[in-house]
Amino acid sequence: MESKKVNYRFLTAYAFITVFTYGVIMNLRGVVNPLIQSDYSISYSQLGVVLSVYSIGSIISTLIGGFLIRKVGLKKEFRTGFIVLSIGLIMISFIDRYVFLLITMLIIGLGIGLLMVGANTLASRIFIKNKGRMMNIFHLFFGISGLLAPIYINQLFDLGFSWEQGYTLAILLVALLFLISLFSSFPQRSAQVKVKALPVKKLLKDKRVLGFMLTFALVVALELGIVNWVGIYLSDIQQRSSTEIGFYVSAFFSFFILGRLVASIIIERFNYFKFIVFTILATVVIAVVGVLGPDSFAICFSISGFFISMTFPTLQAVMFEIFESDLAALIGATLTAGELGNIFFSNWLVGLLNDLLGIRVGFLVLISYGLLAVGVIYYINYQEQRAIKEALDNKTA
Repeated sequence: MESKKVNYRFLTAYAFITVFTYGVIMNLRGVVNPLIQSDYSISYSQLGVVLSVYSIGSIISTLIGGFLIRKVGLKKEFRTGFIVLSIGLIMISFIDRYVFLLITMLIIGLGIGLLMVGANTLASRIFIKNKGRMMNIFHLFFGISGLLAPIYINQLFDLGFSWEQGYTLAILLVALLFLISLFSSFPQRSAQVKVKALPVKKLLKDKRVLGFMLTFALVVALELGIVNWVGIYLSDIQQRSSTEIGFYVSAFFSFFILGRLVASIIIERFNYFKFIVFTILATVVIAVVGVLGPDSFAICFSISGFFISMTFPTLQAVMFEIFESDLAALIGATLTAGELGNIFFSNWLVGLLNDLLGIRVGFLVLISYGLLAVGVIYYINYQEQRAIKEALDNKTA
């Protein structure tokens, strides 16, 4: 049992640092993917498998993380995540075979997933007031990590370190968080509001839920796909150096952070559905210009981060407005769908298309996910208006 004496300001900072830490480790991929492919002499498809295995580890942790918190408490769940992640970060500097790379990425994914579940659970317990504002700041730290991760790894390259050592040195942040957790008190589950959990079977019968799951899968695939594959695209198509790739990835996250800030200011002036459609279409148009335009248009990939950053939080806001009952099952379902979208749509399928048809075609298919997402969003809106009409008809009957 965790202590009742809780320092909420301290834990707020702890939550922010945690999301920043796993964000740095996650966002190293945009720069190091070409180096992984080169060092292990693997194809695009094999690189896609590496990324997929990492995501599979994260999915497993997402599925068991909540159960683990209920059984052993939030503090022990955090510690488990820190230990598992540390094992993976150490292993990566001592392997030289593809099969061990897959195992190591699976372990890192497991550790990252546990920290994601822990950090989000902690946030849900400590952000008692101004939840929307605090959650925007919470997600903003992930964007900041994406901005600093390429700078961090490129500085290490300049000092003569390898990409493997870049991962291993990140253990310093992980160890710091682990040590702090030993002397910290975490809040228990709030008992202020008691709601019935929504059965999974009933949840999946709602067409709006299925629509949200598919939309999250496509949106996450688009967002993470750009980050994961832009380094490969710039390296192979435009023959950019790792330093140049690091610049474009850092610029992507600079625009990403700016987009989150702007959205937090202007979002309430617009219809959520229309705003989501606009941000996705803007992302698609700008990314297509980056692919079809001259090499000097590579900055378009970075600019796309401004618009795609607004999509995920706004999509969540729509979901929270539509469903007023217990959201735990729905959040779990959409997060899992997002991870699966990253595995199959972003990593595996795009990697396969890159091998078969070339990376330019693969990247265009990746961008097309945005158009599919727009279609599903209109379907969700249609189903929601239909549900509202049926509810009104039942009231007047």
